[in-house]
Amino acid sequence: MIDTICRELESGTNIRGQLIALKQEIKDEQELNQWRAYHRKYPVLYGYLSHEDPKVRKNAAVILGQTEGNAAVSALYEAYEKEQTLFVRSAYLDAMMNLDVTGYIDAFREQAKRLIDTTPAEEEKKHIYAEIHGLLQLIRKFDGDRHHKFTGYDIPVELLLTTTPNYQKLTLAQLPRGTAKAVKAGVLVRTEQLRQVIAIRTFRELLFVLQGNHHISGSPQQIAGEILATNLLELLDRIHEGEFPYSFRLDVKGTISSDKRAQLIHRVAEQLEQQSGYRLFNAPDNYELEIRLMINEDESIHPILKLFTIPMRRFSYRKQAVAASIHPATAALLMQLAKPYLKEGAQVLDPFCGVGTMLIERDMLVPAGDMYGTDIFGEAILKARENAQAAGRSVNYINRDFFDFTHKYLFDEVVTNMPVRGKKTKEQQDQFYSDFFHRIGQFLKPGSIMVLYTNEMGFVKKQLRLHREFSMVQEYLIRKKDEFYLYVIRIG
Repeated sequence: MIDTICRELESGTNIRGQLIALKQEIKDEQELNQWRAYHRKYPVLYGYLSHEDPKVRKNAAVILGQTEGNAAVSALYEAYEKEQTLFVRSAYLDAMMNLDVTGYIDAFREQAKRLIDTTPAEEEKKHIYAEIHGLLQLIRKFDGDRHHKFTGYDIPVELLLTTTPNYQKLTLAQLPRGTAKAVKAGVLVRTEQLRQVIAIRTFRELLFVLQGNHHISGSPQQIAGEILATNLLELLDRIHEGEFPYSFRLDVKGTISSDKRAQLIHRVAEQLEQQSGYRLFNAPDNYELEIRLMINEDESIHPILKLFTIPMRRFSYRKQAVAASIHPATAALLMQLAKPYLKEGAQVLDPFCGVGTMLIERDMLVPAGDMYGTDIFGEAILKARENAQAAGRSVNYINRDFFDFTHKYLFDEVVTNMPVRGKKTKEQQDQFYSDFFHRIGQFLKPGSIMVLYTNEMGFVKKQLRLHREFSMVQEYLIRKKDEFYLYVIRIG
């Protein structure tokens, strides 16, 4: 097929059709290499950049960007400068997206500013906006991803701290001076002491509440307009330094089909760019903020803002994780609940430690003495050691099945996230809990505490009936849907 296309292009027969066919063919790597070999001998595409047919110019530019690499940059840029047909201009920018255009960044920046400051005619908007978007993409890619600096630590803001359901008050009690209240999703707080807020370990997400219409609906154009009618842009400017566009991604949460979700995201994001005069730039691969649209039961939309410009160091130690790893905010919550029973300087064992999150969070809340973690999964142990080093914690991690583990002295505490059943049968999991309770007592001093996080309430309660040396001190339902509980159990 490539041979036929090459002959036709060389003879000048049906150029537009051949270029369209060529774009499809060179999606295959082998065909692309064959085309490149031909083009090295007969560089026909350069001539087509000045062809009278704008669609020929457009397709020639796109193919040239894939064919010649950086050698084509100057020709593509010169053609872009000369191009008068609006729908073709963005094609040159697309063609240069993977080429080194560093020398043209200042010119691109000036052109972007000129277009942004211009009010295009209605029939020209689509093509002008496509060109602006292409220019901004090139500027971001080759001029470095300039991110805004967050400066709003002491400025009054309204936040939603999302929490585990029913445990809002645990986070509420840790907040600094300000106005705060528990709501269904977490804790709503107005504060000007953000540094203290972001140090709290028990919330999941920190979201900024936008002032204005919280229940919007309508077309993508109307939705974007209502979002921009909130204090979104004013808030961003008030708590940041930097004049370049804010890079964002749009997300939609709620009951909506995947097709409708993707369509809504695309259209609203496009409108946010255009209606904001490109002060917002849609960059879903490298963004500073997320504009989240929550679909309500009445199908109206509640917009909320998540920032990635704030250095969040609460869990910066968690360099590594595995699929079964507990979320560090959940581990922090569990330790807060168990705090009245934790002893400073205690000898602590985690028999199923994974990447070590439970032990690290326990030590951060109440400093421990010697800490040991065992796990049969060697990769998890390697990652646990890396995490502990990042956290500045000394933990003895041992790659061993707990049921083969031995130790010279007894422990004061067991803190662990019990393994989930997975592919085990009910009978196998029952036996696992039987073996665990039979063996764990050998490692604990009288009066010691076990802090167990598990979704096997029945097996735990069964073993407590069988092992009278253990007694339940506290139990907390953490996740109602899948019945995860935190148990505080005393021995002796």
